[in-house]
Amino acid sequence: MTEKAKNDLRHYSGAAGIFILIIFLLLFLSFNEIPPVNKDIFVTVTGMVVGSLSVVIYTIIGRNPDEVAQLTKKVESLETANDHLVRQKDELEKMVITLQENMIDKVSILGASFIDNLIERKKSKWS
Repeated sequence: MTEKAKNDLRHYSGAAGIFILIIFLLLFLSFNEIPPVNKDIFVTVTGMVVGSLSVVIYTIIGRNPDEVAQLTKKVESLETANDHLVRQKDELEKMVITLQENMIDKVSILGASFIDNLIERKKSKWS
Protein backbone atom coordinates (compact mmCIF):
# COMPACT_ATOMS: atom_id res chain seq x y z
CA MET A 1 0.00 0.00 0.00
CA THR A 2 1.19 3.48 -0.74
CA GLU A 3 1.65 6.13 1.93
CA LYS A 4 -1.39 8.06 0.66
CA ALA A 5 -3.56 4.95 0.86
CA LYS A 6 -2.37 4.33 4.42
CA ASN A 7 -3.17 7.90 5.42
CA ASP A 8 -6.59 7.69 3.82
CA LEU A 9 -7.30 4.42 5.62
CA ARG A 10 -6.29 6.00 8.94
CA HIS A 11 -8.51 9.02 8.29
CA TYR A 12 -11.50 6.88 7.33
CA SER A 13 -11.11 4.55 10.30
CA GLY A 14 -10.69 7.48 12.70
CA ALA A 15 -13.73 9.25 11.30
CA ALA A 16 -15.80 6.08 11.50
CA GLY A 17 -14.62 5.55 15.09
CA ILE A 18 -15.69 9.06 16.11
CA PHE A 19 -19.04 8.58 14.39
CA ILE A 20 -19.64 5.30 16.24
CA LEU A 21 -18.54 6.98 19.50
CA ILE A 22 -21.17 9.71 18.99
CA ILE A 23 -23.87 7.12 18.26
CA PHE A 24 -22.97 5.18 21.43
CA LEU A 25 -22.93 8.42 23.40
CA LEU A 26 -26.43 9.26 22.20
CA LEU A 27 -27.60 5.74 23.07
CA PHE A 28 -26.03 6.04 26.51
CA LEU A 29 -27.76 9.37 27.11
CA SER A 30 -31.10 7.95 26.08
CA PHE A 31 -30.91 5.27 28.82
CA ASN A 32 -28.97 7.02 31.63
CA GLU A 33 -29.33 10.36 33.39
CA ILE A 34 -26.36 12.68 33.87
CA PRO A 35 -25.79 13.86 37.47
CA PRO A 36 -26.36 17.63 37.90
CA VAL A 37 -22.80 18.11 39.18
CA ASN A 38 -21.19 16.98 35.89
CA LYS A 39 -23.96 18.09 33.56
CA ASP A 40 -22.34 21.34 32.32
CA ILE A 41 -18.99 19.73 31.55
CA PHE A 42 -20.64 16.75 29.88
CA VAL A 43 -22.91 18.96 27.74
CA THR A 44 -19.93 21.09 26.69
CA VAL A 45 -17.83 18.09 25.68
CA THR A 46 -20.77 16.46 23.93
CA GLY A 47 -21.48 19.67 22.01
CA MET A 48 -17.89 19.91 20.84
CA VAL A 49 -17.86 16.28 19.72
CA VAL A 50 -21.18 16.62 17.90
CA GLY A 51 -19.95 19.90 16.37
CA SER A 52 -17.12 18.03 14.70
CA LEU A 53 -19.60 15.59 13.20
CA SER A 54 -19.74 17.45 9.86
CA VAL A 55 -16.00 17.03 9.33
CA VAL A 56 -16.30 13.37 10.32
CA ILE A 57 -19.09 12.78 7.81
CA TYR A 58 -17.13 14.56 5.07
CA THR A 59 -14.16 12.31 5.77
CA ILE A 60 -16.28 9.15 5.80
CA ILE A 61 -17.82 9.95 2.42
CA GLY A 62 -14.38 10.81 1.07
CA ARG A 63 -14.65 14.55 0.84
CA ASN A 64 -11.75 16.37 2.46
CA PRO A 65 -12.22 20.17 2.78
CA ASP A 66 -8.49 20.78 2.24
CA GLU A 67 -8.56 18.63 -0.88
CA VAL A 68 -11.55 20.57 -2.21
CA ALA A 69 -9.66 23.85 -1.68
CA GLN A 70 -6.57 22.48 -3.43
CA LEU A 71 -8.62 21.21 -6.38
CA THR A 72 -10.42 24.56 -6.66
CA LYS A 73 -7.07 26.36 -6.74
CA LYS A 74 -5.79 23.93 -9.38
CA VAL A 75 -8.91 24.44 -11.53
CA GLU A 76 -8.47 28.21 -11.35
CA SER A 77 -4.83 27.97 -12.42
CA LEU A 78 -5.76 25.65 -15.30
CA GLU A 79 -8.50 28.05 -16.42
CA THR A 80 -5.95 30.89 -16.41
CA ALA A 81 -3.51 28.80 -18.45
CA ASN A 82 -6.30 27.84 -20.86
CA ASP A 83 -7.28 31.49 -21.37
CA HIS A 84 -3.64 32.35 -22.04
CA LEU A 85 -3.33 29.54 -24.59
CA VAL A 86 -6.54 30.63 -26.34
CA ARG A 87 -5.17 34.19 -26.65
CA GLN A 88 -1.90 32.84 -28.08
CA LYS A 89 -3.81 30.67 -30.56
CA ASP A 90 -5.86 33.66 -31.71
CA GLU A 91 -2.68 35.70 -32.19
CA LEU A 92 -1.09 32.89 -34.22
CA GLU A 93 -4.21 32.60 -36.39
CA LYS A 94 -4.06 36.34 -37.06
CA MET A 95 -0.38 36.04 -37.99
CA VAL A 96 -1.12 33.15 -40.40
CA ILE A 97 -3.98 35.10 -42.00
CA THR A 98 -1.74 38.16 -42.42
CA LEU A 99 1.01 36.00 -43.93
CA GLN A 100 -1.45 34.42 -46.37
CA GLU A 101 -2.78 37.83 -47.39
CA ASN A 102 0.77 39.12 -47.98
CA MET A 103 1.65 36.03 -50.02
CA ILE A 104 -1.50 36.36 -52.12
CA ASP A 105 -0.77 40.05 -52.74
CA LYS A 106 2.81 39.33 -53.82
CA VAL A 107 1.84 36.39 -56.00
CA SER A 108 -0.93 38.37 -57.64
CA ILE A 109 1.45 41.28 -58.38
CA LEU A 110 4.01 38.91 -59.88
CA GLY A 111 1.31 37.07 -61.75
CA ALA A 112 -0.14 40.28 -63.16
CA SER A 113 3.26 41.52 -64.33
CA PHE A 114 4.02 38.08 -65.86
CA ILE A 115 0.74 38.12 -67.78
CA ASP A 116 1.40 41.70 -68.93
CA ASN A 117 4.84 40.63 -70.23
CA LEU A 118 3.30 37.68 -72.09
CA ILE A 119 0.71 39.91 -73.73
CA GLU A 120 3.38 42.44 -74.82
CA ARG A 121 5.53 39.66 -76.32
CA LYS A 122 2.64 38.22 -78.27
CA LYS A 123 1.73 41.69 -79.56
CA SER A 124 5.30 42.29 -80.61
CA LYS A 125 5.38 38.96 -82.47
CA TRP A 126 2.14 39.75 -84.29
CA SER A 127 3.18 43.17 -85.28
